[in-house]
Amino acid sequence: MGQIEKIRSALPPYEGKKTLIKQRQGTDDIIREIIKTHEMYETDYDKIYPFHDTADIKSTCENIWNFLKYNLKYNEEPGKEQSVKSPAAILQPGESVDCKHYALYSGGILDGIKHAFAEPWDWCFRFATDKPGLKEPTHVFTVVFADGKEYWIDPCMLSFNYKNKWTYYIDEKPMSLVRISGPGQATEAQESKPVEVNPGAAWVSFLQMAQFNYFSVKELLRNSPEITATALKIYCDQKGFDYNQLLRFLIS
Repeated sequence: MGQIEKIRSALPPYEGKKTLIKQRQGTDDIIREIIKTHEMYETDYDKIYPFHDTADIKSTCENIWNFLKYNLKYNEEPGKEQSVKSPAAILQPGESVDCKHYALYSGGILDGIKHAFAEPWDWCFRFATDKPGLKEPTHVFTVVFADGKEYWIDPCMLSFNYKNKWTYYIDEKPMSLVRISGPGQATEAQESKPVEVNPGAAWVSFLQMAQFNYFSVKELLRNSPEITATALKIYCDQKGFDYNQLLRFLIS
């Protein structure tokens, strides 16, 4: 199983839905819908950011750029058919993407990492144009601010961190400061249904438990090589999961 298949398996199933944006004379609708869509799928990106996180922000940005550039098919949407998509829709086989979907995916991954670890760097969506005299963005990508530098994640360009000469741009950052999720009150009918576990999603959750040391899982695995080096190694080999990623989290 390749990386993109593993990421898909950790996400909710693709339902074939996409949202068309009503495009007026300006671009306010597109900006608003990108921010809204980002916030709508925050918890989905929380499930998959470990697949891209290298524990170093610059290499993480390059990792995201490479993944999007070489795994997804770019096809610019016409002006009257602008859309926003969930991460499952972005990664769906046969789906094409444009700059909005690249930005949504990279922004979702970055936000998941920052939310999980309270990282000192920051990021934003950058809406830009390179048309002289025009103050209406025609393009969007993500920018990370770290150590006094900017790292540009724009898979529409030929290389990572390529600094195109934009003549005008607007930076927008989603303003959701707190994200809390918890169990709802199940109905009797819901309680009677069998629980189906998605192996990919379960593995990502387990990695998060190891990262955050929930219930002292990190110490347990560090001090129990008979578990970590045998049963877990066998499980990873059988399911096609990245065993070395688990080891990196245990020593971090």
